[in-house]
Amino acid sequence: MYIVTGGTHGIGEAVVRRLVAAGERVLFTGREQVAGAALEAALAGATFARGDVSIEQDCINAVAQAMELGGGKLKGLVNNAGTSSRAKFREATIDDWDRVFAANARSTFLFTREALPGLIAARGAVVNVSSIAGKVGEEGLAIYCASKAAVLGLTQALALEYGKEVRFNAVCPGQIATRMMDKVVADSARLAALTYRIPAGRLAEPSEVAEAIYWLLSSAASYINGAVLTVDGGETAGLRTPALLNS
Repeated sequence: MYIVTGGTHGIGEAVVRRLVAAGERVLFTGREQVAGAALEAALAGATFARGDVSIEQDCINAVAQAMELGGGKLKGLVNNAGTSSRAKFREATIDDWDRVFAANARSTFLFTREALPGLIAARGAVVNVSSIAGKVGEEGLAIYCASKAAVLGLTQALALEYGKEVRFNAVCPGQIATRMMDKVVADSARLAALTYRIPAGRLAEPSEVAEAIYWLLSSAASYINGAVLTVDGGETAGLRTPALLNS
């Protein structure tokens, strides 16, 4: 049994589909009842647990349900659920900070804490979905960057603490064609400005990130622990300028 948080759309949905395609059973969470129920109906082996990852009891309930379905064992956990906040730092509020950290960092703590007994029993693996914004700063995303950096720190600390029993790794996606990204690239000019800095020259599909996550969960990555895998088409490899693209 696997758990995927934020599994009703985007990267989370792609991970759920990839795991089910491999014959695995998955419990996935989300706040949207209609989307969750539809995905559950479409995928044999997928179970939807409606809830809000920023609420402790919802996290506890979801893990308890997965543990019951898995007979007390969890092969893997993907902490994917999250949110963002785009604003100038001095305009940000404490409510912005608390909301983003609750969804991105606290939920990772809560699900991992509750899932650890089942993960230890199965000698499972955890993949935490951070972001390239957790590795490098981005203007207007200070709170989001801080929350995703916290996820990386937690991942590596837990890899040290539990590495003999459970593997902990993180992925840092770059610009992915998800619903959240639709708000950023609202017109062609914004899309062009964003993609010119990516050597691959395009946004990634959620399934491309899901493949990286699936590999980290699998036995093929049995000696990978405490790693941070960047999936960004080369965006953070260095600086690119428009002039260089035309040379």
